[in-house]
Amino acid sequence: MLLIFGIRIRFRTLATVAFFCPRCGGDREGQRRAARRWFTLFWVPVLPLDQVGEVVECTTCHTRFEPAVADVPTSASLSEILGNAVRVLAAMVVRTGDPTDASLRAAAVANVRRVDDAYDDATLAADAAAVDPALAESYVAPLAEGLQVSGKERFLGDLVRIALAGGTVTADQRRVVDLAGRGLDLTPAHITGIVTSVVAARDTDPDAPRPDHPGHG
Repeated sequence: MLLIFGIRIRFRTLATVAFFCPRCGGDREGQRRAARRWFTLFWVPVLPLDQVGEVVECTTCHTRFEPAVADVPTSASLSEILGNAVRVLAAMVVRTGDPTDASLRAAAVANVRRVDDAYDDATLAADAAAVDPALAESYVAPLAEGLQVSGKERFLGDLVRIALAGGTVTADQRRVVDLAGRGLDLTPAHITGIVTSVVAARDTDPDAPRPDHPGHG
């Protein structure tokens, strides 16, 4: 009598998740699946053996990934997190500068309006009164994996440009920039390079505000 037996891995779906699929390059629906070895007889699974792990399988391209892929923010959630971070960090830069400076406030409002066109000076005033600059790192940390390096540089550069609208970058504003850069997994040297390049660009602009002409209003 001929007996044909072997080992086969079968997958069981545990849950459906929304995730950013690296293969598709966009947000997709995926299935979190558990893999288990089975003893087979005549190619039929008859005895479950050990569980060998979990995967996330894209329902579009059917590529299987390690479960950690589901922890990376989707494009949709990344956009929301980025919008919140832009708003909160702009308010922190205003709070750690001179909140009465009209140029500083205008620069902050203009920056936030790129992600929220309804944002205004009154909302900024409320945000600046409520934020805690010491928490800058925690607000941007979720962006560390989702943003490209160029996006991180642009984010920090915008904070520096807001500060410079008030004439100079104060020590407290620089601490906010440093904390934000650290939250984005940038090195101190990289952060300093961003600040230096933005300040140098400002210094070549004859119409830019200077420390001796702060532009209060």
